[in-house]
Amino acid sequence: MRKRVIDGRFELVERLGGGGMGLVWRAWDVALHRDVALKEVRPPDPSMEEHDPTHARELRSRVLREARALARLNHPNVATIHHIVDPDEQGYPWIVMELVTGGSLQDRIQRGPMPVPEAARLGREVLAGLRAAHAVGIQHRDVKPANVLLREDGRAVLTDFGIAAMRESTSLTATGAFIGSPEYMAPERINGVEGDPASDFWSLGMMVYVAVEGRHPLRRNSTLATLAAVLNQDVPPAERAGVLGPVLGALLVRDPAARPDPETLDRMLAAAEAGRKHADLK
Repeated sequence: MRKRVIDGRFELVERLGGGGMGLVWRAWDVALHRDVALKEVRPPDPSMEEHDPTHARELRSRVLREARALARLNHPNVATIHHIVDPDEQGYPWIVMELVTGGSLQDRIQRGPMPVPEAARLGREVLAGLRAAHAVGIQHRDVKPANVLLREDGRAVLTDFGIAAMRESTSLTATGAFIGSPEYMAPERINGVEGDPASDFWSLGMMVYVAVEGRHPLRRNSTLATLAAVLNQDVPPAERAGVLGPVLGALLVRDPAARPDPETLDRMLAAAEAGRKHADLK
């Protein structure tokens, strides 16, 4: 069977995964003879193009704008964007990214909880990627284990900023499907309050909690029950986190203003990685 080629250059090899904002493929760059990851950006609601073409055009423009901003980043903890295929009004863009081959943090967690120093180091690396994105005005909005890839040497790479393009859009599609991952979403975002980068830090804290504990403290049997738990229930103290416990407690608070600023958070995580409690923590 003849393989599909995008933009006359990128040959689709296999589907790697997908989410609320599109599919990701392994592809072969026939011009440079290298493997790449190719993201086919799609609207979260398939009926959007037909029923709300104005919104669909705005979303397409927003995806392109944020992809171009991310493409200017050169950071070891953010997946590098090599190229953007813009089909104009004929469809949604394809984003060509580096292919990270070490699996995801989700794959790693499925093998068992991470040691505290390893989880703290990973948290620092994802924080560094978030800070780079925040510096160019982009919030991630879907920080979770599946969106953190691991290089062969174990370093973390933050990917899939697709949800960021929805920042001025509803979190529910016309069909009632939820955009994003409610168990990692900050309570204020569930309540519709946007615009604070500290919301990404809640998600980072929850992700590190799951990495070190091996379980999610607020996941329930349904999306609605999980949303209710995130909104209304306190996060129980981590049992395996050791010196990371107070860091997680500082992050997983409902008031975004009460969460540590990025510089303090980096120092807290560095202390936990070294096996000690940071001086700012009681």
